[in-house]
Amino acid sequence: MYILKNVPTFLLLNLVIIFGANGCSNSPETTINTATSESILPLTPKIEVESFSDWVILYDAQTHTSMDAWTGFNQEEIPEKWEIIDGLLTISKEGNAVDKNTGFGQSIVSKELFDNFELEVHYRMSEGANSGIMYHVTQASDYKDDYETGPEYQLLDNQLAPSESLPHRQVASLYDMYAPQISPYLPAGQWNLAGIRVLNNEVEHWLNEELVLQYNLKSDDFLQRKIESKWYDDPDWAMAGIGHISLQDHGDKVEFKRVAVRRIK
Repeated sequence: MYILKNVPTFLLLNLVIIFGANGCSNSPETTINTATSESILPLTPKIEVESFSDWVILYDAQTHTSMDAWTGFNQEEIPEKWEIIDGLLTISKEGNAVDKNTGFGQSIVSKELFDNFELEVHYRMSEGANSGIMYHVTQASDYKDDYETGPEYQLLDNQLAPSESLPHRQVASLYDMYAPQISPYLPAGQWNLAGIRVLNNEVEHWLNEELVLQYNLKSDDFLQRKIESKWYDDPDWAMAGIGHISLQDHGDKVEFKRVAVRRIK
């Protein structure tokens, strides 16, 4: 089922920038100036999904309630904090409140590799929760975590998350790189639909059927932002062009009821 839609003209929402927030990785804290000065031009989809394969269902609460499409990052087994509870793919069930966190854990990654694709993730955050979706992730002994190679679509409860307040680290951002131009997210306890499209280095982030962010993985602007970001000393970050899709365990409870991907030809 095709869910992501074209989007009308939007106005940039006013964003309050509060410095000193913690990031999603253990990389050194840096300050990025360009990420908070996004264009207010309306977004128009650049990626037309006209020729594609059928959906690959990585998880579905109604039709595919198994984690057989996943492994733990750099391991064959599923990490213990990932569970199926009441039909929902659930991470860190004990981290279900703002003041409760189970500690940073291991991501799960798709067994299949994807280069050009469209992804949809139906997810629900607990209060104050933080998580993420990575793509083009490389598994190898050289890497401790998925975020060392895979760009991250940030999942966050913007209203209550204690650690992230900068626009380029909030929901639907490319974490620590680009802020979304608009933020049509629904608060903790409600279902949101995250979408990512990737085609020949052009990337689009969607949230609840609205296009919120565009960038190019090989552009001069992207490379400059990387130098100013937490990924400045990760030479392989966002360079692979193909890889696994991953879901992050940031220690907070997050539920997923559908994760599906289709290749764009």
